[in-house]
Amino acid sequence: MISSRQLAAAGVIAAALVLPLQVSHAQQTRVMPLPQVKNILELTKNNWVAIRDFNGRQLIYFTHIISWRCGVKELRYGLNTNTPDSTFPLPECDKLQPNAVKTDNIFLTEKLNSVTSLSVQLLFDDGSESDIHIYQPCPGADGSTCAQRTETIPAGQ
Repeated sequence: MISSRQLAAAGVIAAALVLPLQVSHAQQTRVMPLPQVKNILELTKNNWVAIRDFNGRQLIYFTHIISWRCGVKELRYGLNTNTPDSTFPLPECDKLQPNAVKTDNIFLTEKLNSVTSLSVQLLFDDGSESDIHIYQPCPGADGSTCAQRTETIPAGQ
């Protein structure tokens, strides 16, 4: 039989093991360091945007960038121009679930067939900029979500 003294000692040991693992909610983070986020976005640049014809409208999705928004200060885009002259609002970084997409604001809605090219550039938290990537709707996508990266313009040019 376990004595009350042994039970108390076991409780102290259990508390000692658990307490260091308890961190305040505000201190927890699962956000990757910025160099890793930049590397992932560079490696997945073909997936930054998707374009879809739906219900007589053209939808331009930024879901991939939104899921990697922690470390991205600004998402710049341009419709039918190589100059990203507009910004798309990014949700605040959720440090506990940095890749979760918890918003419905993930796309632009344009007139059907009005966007023939899309330029995209990211401004990062450290002030650096990505290259400008140019995308076009996939020919013959027939309502599927698709975009092709057709050109890259080095940052600063």
